Amino acid sequence: MAVWGFRGGIQISLKNRVLIVALTLVAQVFATSPAFAAPKTKIDLVNDCGGFGPGGPCDNVGPTAGFVKFDQDDTGALTVAVSMHDGMPNTTYAVFLTCGPTIALSCGFLQIGTITTNGAGNGRSGAIVVPLRTLQAAPFGSGERADEITVVRALGDLGAGGFDQVTPLTYTVP
Repeated sequence: MAVWGFRGGIQISLKNRVLIVALTLVAQVFATSPAFAAPKTKIDLVNDCGGFGPGGPCDNVGPTAGFVKFDQDDTGALTVAVSMHDGMPNTTYAVFLTCGPTIALSCGFLQIGTITTNGAGNGRSGAIVVPLRTLQAAPFGSGERADEITVVRALGDLGAGGFDQVTPLTYTVP
């Protein structure tokens, strides 16, 4: 066994030196890997704009009307669940993943699910899974993302309110 070192100092064998180099490389790979979304992140949903509720501009400000939970699995897929209250009673809303941190700064959108409210205006989407291949495609794409969930009755229809979150979803698409 070859022994390397300096006179009077610690001597490291060739085998241990290779192990140290290998561990350093593994640590660097993990340090530069993209970070996925924090597990089970919860962001408030607000009744932001439109003809039902407070009205006004779509600016991510309004009375709290529920929450959005999101998580990212080991493959990079995003799971979103929306819980809302104070919506229009007995109404089916479309849930959109909006490319960009706000509607005003949107670069596109994709309907990913629906929510149907009960007679009191409350509803839950259940788990909506957005596969990695969908997140990698336009208008989204790979890299660090800051997108939002938008809930409206139909695309461009704010008659039943426009709901979105106070801050964007932040996650990384491999």
